[in-house]
Amino acid sequence: MLKFENCIFSAAGANKTAKVYGLTINGAEDVVIKNCDFNGTGYAAILNKGTGTLTVENSEFECGNIKNPIEGSQSEANGNVTIDGCNFTGVPGNNFINFYQVADDSVHTIKNCKFAGSTFNNVIRLSNKNNAEATFNISDCTYKFVSGTANEWTGFILCQDYTNASGTKQDFSKYHINIDNLTRPEEGSLLYVYEDGQGIITTNYPAVTIDGTPLVFTVGIAPDPMVVEEEEE
Repeated sequence: MLKFENCIFSAAGANKTAKVYGLTINGAEDVVIKNCDFNGTGYAAILNKGTGTLTVENSEFECGNIKNPIEGSQSEANGNVTIDGCNFTGVPGNNFINFYQVADDSVHTIKNCKFAGSTFNNVIRLSNKNNAEATFNISDCTYKFVSGTANEWTGFILCQDYTNASGTKQDFSKYHINIDNLTRPEEGSLLYVYEDGQGIITTNYPAVTIDGTPLVFTVGIAPDPMVVEEEEE
């Protein structure tokens, strides 16, 4: 196991699109990051290209000069990821936490975290390049807007299929998302699905529960994020 504790990561890049990372994780070894500060500039604070377990605990992320503070891998299927007790401040260039592809039957946990961004930032961006079955557990998190006006891109979770325009579908129905005790603004949606070449679509939804109650999506109709209905037996 690799462990980083009480570290400061201040890598400097020219701008938010520069391929500069505070910490890059490779290989199959498990990694623990605890009580660390990420306050650099560049593309991501953490680039996770690892296939082992990644745990990030009680760490501070200054996101104002970063595009995607925690960035998953497009080349490797990430193993289990846990982000616990972290504070994300400052408006990033894109999304706070990104998953591009994950291992089959993996479990990803985001809990006790605080996010402060703009109405153009999604807190969690999910893709499913390798069409894996996976579970995402989100509990006791808070996010707020510090700038911007709510718009169609404003949402807590974005499911983005970035390959379907070339004929390869990413299947979000294989994702199970459990959300508990989430504090968020009333503006914007809880979740929406975006398909490259089509824009926001009203199909290909994951299975979502909120505080133990399934969220019912009707194909062809955009969901009302403030209404949760029980599934019919």
